Amino acid sequence: MSRGRRFTSLESYEKALKEGIGFGSGEFYQPWLRPQDFTRSSGNRSAVRGLKTFRQHNMLSGIESDFFYLAEFNDSVIDIREQFPLLPLTLTQNIARIINVDHPALRRQAGQKGTPAVPSVMTTDFVLTYQNPDGTVRYQAYSIKSDEVITKRNAEKQEIERLFWEGINIRFQIYTGSETTRTKSNNIRWVTSPFRMNGLPDYQPETGLVRLFPPGNYALNHMVRQIASITGADIDTALDLLKLMITTKSIEVDMTFNIPATQVIVVLRNRACNIEVVNENH
Repeated sequence: MSRGRRFTSLESYEKALKEGIGFGSGEFYQPWLRPQDFTRSSGNRSAVRGLKTFRQHNMLSGIESDFFYLAEFNDSVIDIREQFPLLPLTLTQNIARIINVDHPALRRQAGQKGTPAVPSVMTTDFVLTYQNPDGTVRYQAYSIKSDEVITKRNAEKQEIERLFWEGINIRFQIYTGSETTRTKSNNIRWVTSPFRMNGLPDYQPETGLVRLFPPGNYALNHMVRQIASITGADIDTALDLLKLMITTKSIEVDMTFNIPATQVIVVLRNRACNIEVVNENH
């Protein structure tokens, strides 16, 4: 992991911007903030290699990780940018002035008392790029918050953030998650884990293999044994093949309950069979 960077002045912002921090898309985007930039460890921070962007994504909390997996598994999402800077700085400063709240500022270092506060660059947790059915794209910004009462000060900063995105005609939404979304996220993490290091393989599971599992309920170990028997693969490889089918959505499964814990897979739709079942939880 690269060493942390410190923002201590307007000059440090300019240096970061010249280095492309906070700009770009896909594999070339660099988030404004990363876990290693914080000297004090708090929260469940993690780094996950993206299957769509082919870069490392940096999450600052467990709920951010949950959101990331859900976003990446959404077929309409084509890019995910975390810790997106709200620039230019003068825009958030003007918004704060208009609504009569203090703009966030950098923490003063020792010996800096009495000097003017340096305004900090605000960030939005995630900005997603969606591809519409007609091929056009749209953007949506998300603030990730745990489901709890926020302080007055955090509400003020949230309002600056909301007005920033509203002012440039981009939808802004607060995501708090739920027990169901956490379960879905954990399932996505489980099925995609074999492909994080090297990305998805170039090949697709054979149609005949996919056809083995039309919509219905299956014991996980039974599916794995069937795949191993037909392909001649060992059990671990057969499990990865099943996970590949789910990751690529050759078969679409119910993600609303804990699959590794229950060892049950409910197939909702099989693309090779072109049939599906109705599931109220899906």
